[in-house]
Amino acid sequence: MWPWTASTEGFCYLFHFHQPLGNLANPRAQASHYVGFCEDLEARIAKQLSGKGAKLVAAALARGITFDLYHWPACLEVEKLIKRRKETAVFCPTCARLKGRTPRPLPIPSQQLELPFDFPAPPLLRAGWAEIQAGRNGRVVRFDLGNTDGDIPW
Repeated sequence: MWPWTASTEGFCYLFHFHQPLGNLANPRAQASHYVGFCEDLEARIAKQLSGKGAKLVAAALARGITFDLYHWPACLEVEKLIKRRKETAVFCPTCARLKGRTPRPLPIPSQQLELPFDFPAPPLLRAGWAEIQAGRNGRVVRFDLGNTDGDIPW
């Protein structure tokens, strides 16, 4: 349910448009894919196909562009990783098939280690005069004045 976090489980879906959208004179201003995330796949795809979802999908539908739809069970962070890479075509099965390749597997989000917070609190000790002076002056070297060997005692 909303609000989502990076670990929210759902579906990552990809629209592969058979014709590019956007400025056809500029290859960098064209879109061939749309990637999204949802928890309820059927409801989200129905909303996309009705033209009330993403503007890019609505524009493709208005122009009569056909598309392929792919979906995978994944968490929200997978969708974010795909979008951040800006290489959606490497994950698209249609693009991979047209190039004679296999699509790359979806990126795997990094696992975060969660430590329990049941550590005992350290005892609070008061700092003495020497610790206060060491904090003010930086590193302090102490000499043992009782050393008679002539060696430097550190």
